[in-house]
Amino acid sequence: MTEETRLKAPVLAKMSSDKVFCYLSMALFLALPVVEIITELLGKFKIKVIGPRPPYPSYFQPYVVAVFGALLALAIILNVISRIVNGKFKLYVADIFFVTLFIFMLLSMIFSVNPGVFAGGSKYYCERPEIFLCYYCLYYAGTMIEDSGLRKKMLYTYFIVALIQGVVAFLQTFRIEIHYCLFLYNRASTKAAYGLLQNTNFYGALSLVFVAAVSGLFIFSSVLFRSKHIKWVFFAAALLLFYTMLASYSRLAWLGFAGMICTYIISFIVMRKSTMDKAKLKKIVTDFLIMCGGFLVVILITTLATNIVTSRVEETANDTLARVGDDNFGHGRGRIWRAGINSIPKHWVTGIGLDNYAQAFRELPDWQKGQFIQDKGHNEYLHTLVTQGVFALINYLAVLIYAAVNAVKRIIKETDDVKRCLLWIFLVIFAAYACQAILNSSVLNVAPYFWIIIGLLTPRTKPITFKKR
Repeated sequence: MTEETRLKAPVLAKMSSDKVFCYLSMALFLALPVVEIITELLGKFKIKVIGPRPPYPSYFQPYVVAVFGALLALAIILNVISRIVNGKFKLYVADIFFVTLFIFMLLSMIFSVNPGVFAGGSKYYCERPEIFLCYYCLYYAGTMIEDSGLRKKMLYTYFIVALIQGVVAFLQTFRIEIHYCLFLYNRASTKAAYGLLQNTNFYGALSLVFVAAVSGLFIFSSVLFRSKHIKWVFFAAALLLFYTMLASYSRLAWLGFAGMICTYIISFIVMRKSTMDKAKLKKIVTDFLIMCGGFLVVILITTLATNIVTSRVEETANDTLARVGDDNFGHGRGRIWRAGINSIPKHWVTGIGLDNYAQAFRELPDWQKGQFIQDKGHNEYLHTLVTQGVFALINYLAVLIYAAVNAVKRIIKETDDVKRCLLWIFLVIFAAYACQAILNSSVLNVAPYFWIIIGLLTPRTKPITFKKR
């Protein structure tokens, strides 16, 4: 190694440190709602900035994600170079997954039935290669952030974004909007909350993530914060977000919320046998019960004052198990899933094409031009299987399982309570999103908040070794 190379190594390491990954990710998460507010104001007041017309809602969202994806990719390249230059390059499982995610994404794009077509071309709906670049780079970034201080800052960022989205969504329940909604489901009430996402189901998923994050800050406040008063700020914010989650009329958010509660209950049972101080654990459980009490009060008030809960319960009752195989099950999910499953035998290796789910409808034996087509699988796991193939799904599930299993192990064995509780919150967020993904679609202004969580749960503690026999 030359003297010049030795001098450059620390500079490269500094330009691709955990702080850089953390702050870039935080900037992305803050930019998404802030840019959307500006976009909607420009549209509302008919101010032209690009093209002959004012921008419509969500116009700049894909550009924001793509730009930060490129910045994160640059940081990753510098990080790899610095690790090599330092002569201390170590390969981790996270690095392997980062590469395999890209490989399967590229293969599905290259061998697509409709090359260059992604979700029908809808800008705010489709996930182009540059969007996946951002997802995978956020995963890598999350694996690099181990410092507890930085992890707290990440949660604070979620809290700030949650407040922005929550206030906007709350006002929408009184029909107070910045501009208009591109796509609002035909709900029993026109006061549905969609935040800054243009879709009630997508807001349901994002608000669920924020409910898990902010309520987690309250539940673990006895360990994470010295102040006894700040916890009640998180408590109030969590209740606001929970109400807007209900007001999205999104039943898939209920599924994720159930996953969140079950994760807490199971983890408390497991942690009773851990080395964690029992007094601290008791305080955490007590705050969890207080949080649940708050959720129940919100449900009660919402039920008495609106039709949100009752209408969703009635619709769920109509979607009986006997209709799971019916095309109309779950707002047409039966038909969407049938089309996707039908395409698997023919395209099982590389999938039908990256984010090209609509092609599965065209290949149905009974489909005719002009009939119903859907660009998303409304099940993230099925969508991955159909669009990227069996091996891509196996790889994706391996990424999720590896992250979750290692997070559970670390929570049980961790001796630093702050690190333990932060990891615990991330695991709950992970579980909530993973559950709702069974009925929802991945979209570019929600998925980023999940991909970094996967990385934050994935350890870089034991490098892969190749021992000679």
